[in-house]
Amino acid sequence: MNINPHKIVLNDIKTLLQKIDADAFVKKNEILSGASIGEHFRHIIEFYLCCLQQHKNTTINYDLRERNKELETNKKKGIEAVDFVFDFLNKLENKDDTNLIMRSVHENEEEDENAIKTTFFRELNYCMDHGIHHQSLIKIALIDQGIAHLIHDNFGVAFSTQNYRNQCVS
Repeated sequence: MNINPHKIVLNDIKTLLQKIDADAFVKKNEILSGASIGEHFRHIIEFYLCCLQQHKNTTINYDLRERNKELETNKKKGIEAVDFVFDFLNKLENKDDTNLIMRSVHENEEEDENAIKTTFFRELNYCMDHGIHHQSLIKIALIDQGIAHLIHDNFGVAFSTQNYRNQCVS
């Protein structure tokens, strides 16, 4: 499995954590329905952590993620969490792909009604794509706060969109 795209996404949020002022990180943004950049960061990193921690169980359920409030308020803890994910990804080998059942609960349904066959690597890619989506929301908050200079133009832009844009320029 190619972990380089994951490293790009994770490095982007780690770099932002290193640059952003603590107050801007925890500021409740009206444009994001009162959510903070820290809350969106926590959401990104907890999907990764949930995937990494649950995959050996052969079942994954993102509804069971920890929701650690410290990750949305403490930049140092956030950087440590990103580094943990980096370390885990660096140790992955192709043989580490395993079959999983992804479970979730939707309104008025039982968990078993939403059991979906998947694989660990597929879920890792989901975490990355989901992270890029939340980066785009973080970008909106950065623009709103007047600090978008902390990120590069492709922050929160899907790799396929970046490729398409590059083709259009050529």
